[in-house]
Amino acid sequence: MSGEAYRPLADGIQDAVAAGRWDEADADLDTLAEEAALCLVQDRTADLAALAREVARCHTALALREDRSPEAMHRLGQLCAIAALVAAGRANRPARNAAALAQAGTPTAAVLRALADGAKSGPALVEATGLSHDAVARALPELRAAGLVRSWPAGRLVMNQRTAAEA
Repeated sequence: MSGEAYRPLADGIQDAVAAGRWDEADADLDTLAEEAALCLVQDRTADLAALAREVARCHTALALREDRSPEAMHRLGQLCAIAALVAAGRANRPARNAAALAQAGTPTAAVLRALADGAKSGPALVEATGLSHDAVARALPELRAAGLVRSWPAGRLVMNQRTAAEA
């Protein structure tokens, strides 16, 4: 299974919970948990990141529902456990080195180039780089983890700037 297969799986969980098909929801949750474990064991960091996004999206959707039945809440708890597993696995991943992040042709290099002339918000980075919002959103945490970019809230936006060490 790969990153693009997680969305239909998460959607299936939401649909099964909404319809009260608990066995189906449990089967899909088991598949999600097994996939998280495989991503960790096989060091599939890109798939782990995609899995984290889908688990968070599914958890948010289920948390916003008005169904507070024990069955629905149990599935929400299972999603929390999977999210904790994924988060723990992602937290133990070392940041890529600065040279790899600045390598020409990569989204991280494009973001670094766009920040060369000063701080920019996420939407401004999308416009300056020509990358998708998702590509910029994936690049920024890596750049922050490597100490190449710092970010701070500015109203409803988050501003990003190259660090003094990189600038």
